[in-house]
Amino acid sequence: MSARASSQPLKRNLVSLCALTAALGCADAVAQTSLPTLHVGGVQRAARGPAPRAAGPVRATPVVAAAPQPGGDGAGTGAPGPAPFIPAGSQVGRGPTDVHGYFAGGTSSATKTNTKILDIPQSITILTKQQLEDRNSLTLNQALTYVPGVTVAQGEGQRDQITIRGQPTTADFYTDGVRDDAEYYRDLYNIQAVEVLKGPSALIFGRGGGGGVVNRVTKKADGVTRRDMQVSTGSFGRKRVSVDVGQEINDQLAFRINGLFEQSYSYRDFFNMRRFGINPTFTWKPLEKTFVTLSYEHYQDHRMMDRGIPSLNANLDPNVLRMQGLGFGYLYPGYPAPVGRSTFFGNPAVNYAKTDVDRAALMIDHTTDFGVNIKNQTVFANYEKFYQNTFANSAIGLVPGSCVGTIVPCDQLSGYNNQTPRQNIFNQTDLTYTLVMTPEIKHVLLAGMEFGNQKSDTNRNNARWLDPINGSANINTFIGMPTVWWPVVFNNSNAPNGFRRHTDLDLAAGYVQDQISITKYVDLIAGVRFDSYNLKYTNNFAGTNPTVDNYRGQTIYSVANKWSPRVGLVVKPFEQLSLYGSYSRSFLPPAGDQFNTLTVGTATLQPQGFENAEAGFKAEITPTLLFTGALYNLNRTNQSVTNNAFFNVLVNTRTVGGELAMVGYVTKEWEVSLGYGNQHAYVVSSDRNVALVGAGSGLYFTEVGKNVPSVPQNTFSFWNKYDVSSVIGLAPGVLGVGSGVIYNSKFYAALDNAVVIPGYARWDGAVYLKLTDNISGQVNVENILGSFYYASAHNNNNIMPGAPRSAYVTLNAKF
Repeated sequence: MSARASSQPLKRNLVSLCALTAALGCADAVAQTSLPTLHVGGVQRAARGPAPRAAGPVRATPVVAAAPQPGGDGAGTGAPGPAPFIPAGSQVGRGPTDVHGYFAGGTSSATKTNTKILDIPQSITILTKQQLEDRNSLTLNQALTYVPGVTVAQGEGQRDQITIRGQPTTADFYTDGVRDDAEYYRDLYNIQAVEVLKGPSALIFGRGGGGGVVNRVTKKADGVTRRDMQVSTGSFGRKRVSVDVGQEINDQLAFRINGLFEQSYSYRDFFNMRRFGINPTFTWKPLEKTFVTLSYEHYQDHRMMDRGIPSLNANLDPNVLRMQGLGFGYLYPGYPAPVGRSTFFGNPAVNYAKTDVDRAALMIDHTTDFGVNIKNQTVFANYEKFYQNTFANSAIGLVPGSCVGTIVPCDQLSGYNNQTPRQNIFNQTDLTYTLVMTPEIKHVLLAGMEFGNQKSDTNRNNARWLDPINGSANINTFIGMPTVWWPVVFNNSNAPNGFRRHTDLDLAAGYVQDQISITKYVDLIAGVRFDSYNLKYTNNFAGTNPTVDNYRGQTIYSVANKWSPRVGLVVKPFEQLSLYGSYSRSFLPPAGDQFNTLTVGTATLQPQGFENAEAGFKAEITPTLLFTGALYNLNRTNQSVTNNAFFNVLVNTRTVGGELAMVGYVTKEWEVSLGYGNQHAYVVSSDRNVALVGAGSGLYFTEVGKNVPSVPQNTFSFWNKYDVSSVIGLAPGVLGVGSGVIYNSKFYAALDNAVVIPGYARWDGAVYLKLTDNISGQVNVENILGSFYYASAHNNNNIMPGAPRSAYVTLNAKF
């Protein structure tokens, strides 16, 4: 079946959903009552400017925001109306709370108790729904570009991959606090907020998360009547429509459906992408203090796979190399190849990536008459993933002999395909209770457990160029012809790069935490988590030349039992200012993020360790303007890394840095989101020095002192939105303008520090217009000046040029 034919049912489904939106919008029953907002993942206020907030509890006590009143997404400032679907003070799910535009005053994701940001001894960035929409951030990658201390990597053109505080990860992603660690690109069509919690967070999230975690908070059935549709178009053929439909069915049941369809192209040659998603949710309230939420999502991301451009071999004089006794030009700094930003390397006819995700979640939330809150969440997720790619596999050679033959400049192309299905099952149970000892001393107690199973397969075949039987895995091409149409098949499963792997992971964890308000000036948080991790790895290698230590049918076990503590002290000289210090630890088993680095040799290694010491401040300059800062020292031990010349090198790294951030309303017309990060991530030691292949006797190479890749020393972002309506005599909220700047200093593409990715600055802008009470629109322009820059890298020869000037028009309609 063709791609066009296969997309027809998806389009019909979305058209049906749009028709349902319009039909429901015309129903008389819908018009009768405007239903109240559920306090789910954050209360949002309809008004543009800041407003006084309901008084919250003192420090470590969970934040309880006032119940929203009928009439929209208000914060409880309207007149009394019908009884809300969710009673005042209740919260179903976890996420940001006390939300006003870009500002969020609290969250329950960092501690599993709803706590004010000022009282959490950890650096946290919350991207609210309003901020995501204003910046036209449709994907997780786009959202994270404005977060200090976070670098978006290229991810081989087929997955989200980021570096947080010097720690690269493809797996530290969560949805409503539950692990979502498969490799794919995530859309935000059904997302209420994105939370970035920095530093090791194993107490709450378990293994990994050494630099931090990213948690997506989904939209839930909250009893609010909404009929929203969003249509977007613009540069490079973008066509996107999303819908958000929900209401209360009766006083015990509410529903909500989010849907998405997108067909887009790119500034990159040959690229195209299609996304489809649908996410119905239901909330059932059998009792006043009992909520049952059921959610199911089907999501597809099908795209042409693109790994960017290679680097340029910067060493033109081979005599210099011989004098150094090395003979490897890429050990010297180079730069991305001087080619156009749209240039494609490889055969575009065979490159593609397909991801299909099915995720079901059931959450039960009950508060007893004694004040104990019990939350239980069960998640089943099935990920079907396949990708196939050809790409540049070497630096562009400028010296005869650098490629086969004498034609220069030249480059080497390689390729493979990979099938990586995964099935996750998780169950979490949390019990929380607030114990008041005296008017000044208070405990917020948490005890919980988590169980899970993850089954994964990795089936990889290497390319054969020109000849399907004896063809080479690599082929050379003249730089003037980087796009090739030569025949290539993917039937070579021979080692070392072809493999058949199956992993089966069982995990169990228990954790306790106490948030103590000692006086109104001092809070203490302390907790510990125990994780039992049991991974069974089976090598089903089907080739004819298996590696020595991974023979066909071999089973390897990796077992880890680890304690992960966290302790933090918060001192509040006065109510709007907190000073904190904290210490936390996390771990990562030898199998790595995706369970694919396990061998007989690595199975016996100790888990990687993360230790973070952090000190900082948080200040509410106004009730809706938050200013924060942090200094940190993060050490990672026993990390297995791949250098461009070597494999299985164990290193210890350190990241030292600082961050500043400001978010919220400066005035009732002016909202800002500002962030600055300074960090230095480098290798401090290695377990061994590895002999350099091809070097003379006695010459060795070491990673000590090398900079960790994809870590700019300086990052800066600043987004502003200003309501100019009053300036020209219009009603508030009718006309607004936005402007933002992103700056990244230079960084290295790989651990060998051979290739420098130059720093860049990008200027973005937006205009917002409210046409009627129900129709509004915005125009977003990215890279207004049309700067040429390199946005990300995966290694020395997978570098992605940034997009040119791009404009997008979005129309929002409420029925």
